[in-house]
Amino acid sequence: MASAINVASGSQAILTLGNTSVLATPGAANGMVVPLVTDMTVGVNTNTVRYSTLDSPASNAFTTTNENTISLNILLDNDTFFGASNIANEVANTGILSTSVNKTEVYFSVAFQGNASPGYYVSGTGFISGLSPSASIDQAVWQSPMEIVVNGELTKTQL
Repeated sequence: MASAINVASGSQAILTLGNTSVLATPGAANGMVVPLVTDMTVGVNTNTVRYSTLDSPASNAFTTTNENTISLNILLDNDTFFGASNIANEVANTGILSTSVNKTEVYFSVAFQGNASPGYYVSGTGFISGLSPSASIDQAVWQSPMEIVVNGELTKTQL
């Protein structure tokens, strides 16, 4: 029997960002691990075109391009949002806010089972979008949605 991927241990669903693919690999030195992720969705969206013909009571379909996204919600921390000194990783140096504003393409990985081997992760390149920090009287911390609009295809790799 197959086992479920358990995210309860706190070492799962790790998002790592970098300005190179090496820096975005799970567990890489100088990789920017996005902390305080409250939820994450890896959207693998294959577009389809549907059509009907007069000789069939059912419609037909064919697939077209993929439009993939990584969507998450995070609690904000200063270093991740505004940047912290990191000579090797420009994304960590400038933070996710400036990376999004400057429309800088980033490399990313999402580790499904933490940095443990054997484990899988998906990776690719994309653009940070959808930041919308908010706070309220009932919410003691700043939080924000975040999306990575994937540029190209997702790649599956085993640690």
